[in-house]
Amino acid sequence: MRNSLLAASLVLAALPAAAAGFGSSQGGTSGASFLKLGADARAAGMGGAVRAAVDDATAIYWNPAGLSGLRYRHATMTHAASYQSTFQDFIAYAQPVESPFSRQTGRERDLRPDQLGTIGVAVLYQNSGTISEVDNAGTPTGDRFTPQDLAVFLAWGATVSRGLDVGLGLKYVTSKIQGSASTGALDLGARWRTWLPGEFPYALSLSAQNLGGPLKFREQGDQLPMIVTVGQALKITKGLVVTLDVNAPRDRSIYTSFGLEWRVPMKQGLSSALRAGYDGRLKGGDSDGLTGVTFGGGLGVQRFGFDYGWSPAGGLGSTHKLSLSYRF
Repeated sequence: MRNSLLAASLVLAALPAAAAGFGSSQGGTSGASFLKLGADARAAGMGGAVRAAVDDATAIYWNPAGLSGLRYRHATMTHAASYQSTFQDFIAYAQPVESPFSRQTGRERDLRPDQLGTIGVAVLYQNSGTISEVDNAGTPTGDRFTPQDLAVFLAWGATVSRGLDVGLGLKYVTSKIQGSASTGALDLGARWRTWLPGEFPYALSLSAQNLGGPLKFREQGDQLPMIVTVGQALKITKGLVVTLDVNAPRDRSIYTSFGLEWRVPMKQGLSSALRAGYDGRLKGGDSDGLTGVTFGGGLGVQRFGFDYGWSPAGGLGSTHKLSLSYRF
């Protein structure tokens, strides 16, 4: 218990130091902004506040330490229709690596806690639609181009001591406008799981994403959107989870996001979920209309999962995310 409390203290102490030098004065200084837009429908419905609560293949994106929670193989894909003609796709697969000392029966329930962690791979792709080219005077040239962004992930997460999970992720990022640029990046994550008085499951996490070199187009380079997050997740009842993320990005001031998820078992082999949240990344003053609030829902049928998330961005429009997942 003493070691767990020490780990939690280090997590909380790390945020101010990691956030030093970040702030709104650096707004617009990061490239590869598609890395900030989330990955899956469940997280979209919860305001993106899932870094302490994620426990499936989407942890590859949010917090690689969350991969330690898998006791089965998990595959998921998400399609997001966003502002104007922009769309984004996310595909991920994660699989526990069993210890050679575990029983080898091939059954899902025999993927034991003494496994050697979980490995996962993922691809995040964004297409920003076709744009007409203009010259310096604003005159159309007749040419058209399609900005595209791609990130390929490789991640691992494991439980290293009672209640303490760690994770590591590597990613290759490439961006194309007319020219192209690419770079590598690193994700780090840790999560501490315990029980609060009253037997309430609680998780506290620290993650750092997009630690890497700049995307350099010719002589001009843009830093990746590095972000450090302290996340919390509290299970109030068997089906109700409350989450809170405190985010310190490179290119703006610290902001918070929170989420709610209520899972309702309906009958054997069938379940549903309702979700709501607030994403503090987009403030009301940034755009006219409704911003920040998010909603979503999900349906589980046997080993399949179907999820939807909706997040409005005022006058820019709304993002709709649909996810399909399968565990085996």
